[in-house]
Amino acid sequence: MLDLGNVDNYLALDKQDRLLQISLKNDWVFANLAKLQELLDQIVPEPGTEVRFSCGGLKDFDLAGAWVLFEKSLDFEEIGVHSKFEGFRASHFKFLQHIIDIAAQKEYVPGFFDPQPTHYWRNGIRKLGQNTIEAVDSVGFIARSVLDGVKRPSRLVIGEIIRQVHATGAAAIPIVMVVCFLMGVVLAYQSARQLEQFGANIFMVDLVANSIFRELGVLLAAIMVAGRSGSAFAAALGTMKLTEEVDALRVLGLNPNQILIIPRVVGLMIALPLLTVFANIAGLLGGAFIGATVLDINWFSFTERLATSIQVNDVLVGISKAPVFAFLISVTGTLRGMQVKGSAEELGRLTTVAVVQSIFLIIVADAIFTVVYSRIGF
Repeated sequence: MLDLGNVDNYLALDKQDRLLQISLKNDWVFANLAKLQELLDQIVPEPGTEVRFSCGGLKDFDLAGAWVLFEKSLDFEEIGVHSKFEGFRASHFKFLQHIIDIAAQKEYVPGFFDPQPTHYWRNGIRKLGQNTIEAVDSVGFIARSVLDGVKRPSRLVIGEIIRQVHATGAAAIPIVMVVCFLMGVVLAYQSARQLEQFGANIFMVDLVANSIFRELGVLLAAIMVAGRSGSAFAAALGTMKLTEEVDALRVLGLNPNQILIIPRVVGLMIALPLLTVFANIAGLLGGAFIGATVLDINWFSFTERLATSIQVNDVLVGISKAPVFAFLISVTGTLRGMQVKGSAEELGRLTTVAVVQSIFLIIVADAIFTVVYSRIGF
């Protein structure tokens, strides 16, 4: 065991009867990890001794220092030596508390403790219960938001709705049109390679137009909006939760659902159908560009074939999906934003969750629309 008194620059030992006081000094950080581990390995108290770790002259402390210190306390427990931490400042103790919390959850960390057996059935049932509760909360959130908008429509902030239409719709037109134009180019070029084998290049117009109007126009617009506006909704509302602005609205007697949620939902449900129209136009322009430059299908021939191959139903199918997609995006983004609490890390996590879930729900809804419309012949 190390000699009592000052030991190196990182700790000092003081033994009184059955009590061993270990005072930490200077910087317990990652850069000094090897030296700290070496010093602690030399401390082997007698069984039955009580060990107290105190901050002493501790200056800097990080997660690496906390790991090695807590690991040593576990080594003491294995040989029957009780250890405790005292005198740590809040800025130091937060790292220790983080390690203690992980240990309490029985997570396996190499070198700390053996992996615990996994209870698959128990964990599965617990996860199912958590997901069920989250789903019920989500449905309740949607219901409350809708009811608040229906009960007092006069309180809807018209100016905020217009601002949301501009932010989520008008401001997104350039990027959506560029993406859809390129998708039209890809569709036209890939289909032309197959159709030219049969001398049927003109049918490229049918393929591109039907794909864009019925599926890809609205789908690409919705996915772009989910990544752009869905994340913005979650981040904006999450930040307002962290800064307690939502609580301030309640204190003022205002309903956050009417002030923050409904304008975003309504604004996006207005903006996305309009954005879908621009997406469709851009996709057709991409197809027409390839037709004119590669396939010798001039603009007049392209337009003439488009008029004969596309019906009003084909256009309405895509546009009818837009309000539903917009509702899913806006509700998911606002819901996750209102669930933020505690830290900026939580804000980032829920913003990511909002985008991923929005895109997933869009694709699921699109699949349902496709099956339903096919069944009814629409």
